[in-house]
Amino acid sequence: MRVAVLGQYPLDEERILGGVEAVMVPLVRSLASLDVHVVTCLPGLSDQLRATRSGSPLHVLRRGRLGRATLHVRDVSRIVRIVTSLAPDVVHAQGLGIYAAAAVRCPCPHVVTTHGIVFREAEFASGLAARWRGCMDGRYERLALGRVRNFVSISPYVEQEMARIGGVRGRIFRVENPVDDAFFSQHAEPEPTTILYAGRVIPRKGLLELLRALTEVQTSVPGVRLRVAGESESAGAYFEACRKFIAQHALSESVSFLGPLTVGRMAEEYARSAVVVLPSKQETAPVAVAEAMAASRPVVAMRVCGVPHLVEDGSSGLLVEYGDAAALAGALTRLLCDQGLRARMGQRGREIAEVRFRAAHIARQICEVYRTVIETGATRGR
Repeated sequence: MRVAVLGQYPLDEERILGGVEAVMVPLVRSLASLDVHVVTCLPGLSDQLRATRSGSPLHVLRRGRLGRATLHVRDVSRIVRIVTSLAPDVVHAQGLGIYAAAAVRCPCPHVVTTHGIVFREAEFASGLAARWRGCMDGRYERLALGRVRNFVSISPYVEQEMARIGGVRGRIFRVENPVDDAFFSQHAEPEPTTILYAGRVIPRKGLLELLRALTEVQTSVPGVRLRVAGESESAGAYFEACRKFIAQHALSESVSFLGPLTVGRMAEEYARSAVVVLPSKQETAPVAVAEAMAASRPVVAMRVCGVPHLVEDGSSGLLVEYGDAAALAGALTRLLCDQGLRARMGQRGREIAEVRFRAAHIARQICEVYRTVIETGATRGR
């Protein structure tokens, strides 16, 4: 079976910059027994043919400028041309952007997995330019969705939100995101006062709310440390607001900004942490939560969007209402002060992750989706 997988794929598989990349790398690696070709479209590069670490051909196309203003016509056409030349049995797009738009135009069966809910994420954009980009991307999301005939849903939350913009007209296959095996392989003892925040420093992710809660946690847990793993350049004003808050509340010795980390380093950070926290306002099926569970670490997160479909409140972690800094501080303090509870919740998270997120297991499910789509002969949307 020849498969063309379309999406944002990293040129360096150790340096993952987003959730889609974190999903694509273990998925492609686990599908290596198939004839897999990966197609990605990146700015600032010449067209080139590389290979993934697992040996699959990686077709890199240069992404054009002013794509949004032209509804990405040039980029989509170039992706369609290369996929057509590969003559795959099925094409699998990751995301409801240009890759989905290309997949539904290809002369072969298509499957589309969405990850972020663009029109929801756009609600948290700040600045005129960011709001315009979000508006354009949300519009494009709606246009692409209308032509998708085979849709992989990674969370019930996805189906709920897709219904708000017209719904999925074709078949829905429910398959969750895979987690890289590296996160299952760490067995170090955690540092009992270390909290890990794994994510970009942007308003939607809620780091500022976490910092407010941290000032309260300090009163009960002296020596508490927060380690922030993720890029902080894309929302400079927000990052500066976080740094200002840290300075004003004497948190400089308690908070460390690590920047984006390699997969290996990220796995080590999960292993050293006592608790992983996700204070986001909006999340679909956050990879950070699944990775924390794979690493046997309890999660404290907001009861929003797709998060409750991952975290068993009171069993694998604790959920609190968004905006309630006192509740967030209380949940973190409770776990930091109770080693036995942390161990039990971490173990339960690991049990769930073994069943739901192992890459090999997800790959088997995806292969079954491919076979079903190919056998029924479903091709492009009409």
